[in-house]
Amino acid sequence: MKRLLLTIFGLGVCAALFLYFRRAEPPETPAAVVRRATLVQRLTTNGKIEALDNFAVHVGVPCRVLRVEAQEGDAVRQGQSLATVENASARDALTRAQAQLEIARADQGLIERGGTAAELAEVDAAIGRARLEQQHAGKQLASLERLITRQAAPRIELEDQQQRLRKAEAELAAFEHKRKSLLGAEDRQRVLARIREAEAAAAQAAGALRLTEIRAPTSGVLYSLALKPGAFYQAGELVAQVGRLDKVRARLLVDEPELGRLQTGQPVRIGWDALPAASWHGVVERLPSKVTTVGARSVGEVLCTIDNTGQRLLPNVTVHVEIRTGVAENALVIPRAAVAREGDQTMILAVGPEGLVAQRAVRLGIQDPNRVQVLEGLAENEWVLLPGVRAISPGDKVRPKAVS
Repeated sequence: MKRLLLTIFGLGVCAALFLYFRRAEPPETPAAVVRRATLVQRLTTNGKIEALDNFAVHVGVPCRVLRVEAQEGDAVRQGQSLATVENASARDALTRAQAQLEIARADQGLIERGGTAAELAEVDAAIGRARLEQQHAGKQLASLERLITRQAAPRIELEDQQQRLRKAEAELAAFEHKRKSLLGAEDRQRVLARIREAEAAAAQAAGALRLTEIRAPTSGVLYSLALKPGAFYQAGELVAQVGRLDKVRARLLVDEPELGRLQTGQPVRIGWDALPAASWHGVVERLPSKVTTVGARSVGEVLCTIDNTGQRLLPNVTVHVEIRTGVAENALVIPRAAVAREGDQTMILAVGPEGLVAQRAVRLGIQDPNRVQVLEGLAENEWVLLPGVRAISPGDKVRPKAVS
């Protein structure tokens, strides 16, 4: 009996000692080891896609469409007609203006020639007759002078022949002057003024006719077309859009605190919910020049150029975007949950020798959604504490337990 009591007593002492030493062990606390890894920092946002080198097509004057000559999605050439419209009045106006210009230029030809064809023919004939009479009178006078020299003709006939020659010369001079003066200086000025007026009217009519035409302003893809046969359109109405789709532009809204992380040339990845298995890549092309308010957000507008081989990414769709803003190779990294802010310092709880907890200030680098780079304050393979159910203070002893 005595031996049994001693055995029971011994077991009780052992149990008490076991419980005492068990309570004295430091508590297990969630923790992570400082490791080396490659850390990629990304900025995520959303945006809209638009065509590169986009050109809008507006109606120039009120018109009715007779026939649509292209389809949405067509590749078009610069100047290609997209539709035929009612423009008979504009064409008639151009025809009339061109006819008036031709008449004015014909009158210019009269200026250069000196008169109408009939007038010129009549005067030229008179000049020809006067010249023949002059030549004949001159020959007769020369012949008569030879006869008088030989005393074969009376001298009185000489004066008559000289008067005949003078008369022929005067008539020739008069007709030649008449030919030059068929149109005077004032007539020339009036005709030239009519030509300028007709040219201006023809140019204006041609411009009015061009306004009735609906043509592609550049070569590219006709990705938007709002024309229908028989429909009437007002001046200035947007009816089509043409642009490049082999490359597109993403217009992003980035929150103001994130703008400092952006630089031109940073890689961009685009995703579209309509094609979840596909992705597109490009670069940051332009940073914002100002910050604006959109709803409750203060944002800057960032432009990115995106390769769109196959043209599957469509204008005006909403996309989600990742911009790679930094990469750190072989960096010391810890979970972001281990970091706390105290005033203007960044602090962590590190586990030192024998499990003793110490608070340290650290300097951080880039981060991803779960991890952060440590630039100063920690060494590789050290332990840092993570938030847990138990409150831990500097100076406590713990047993770090790795959390996956």
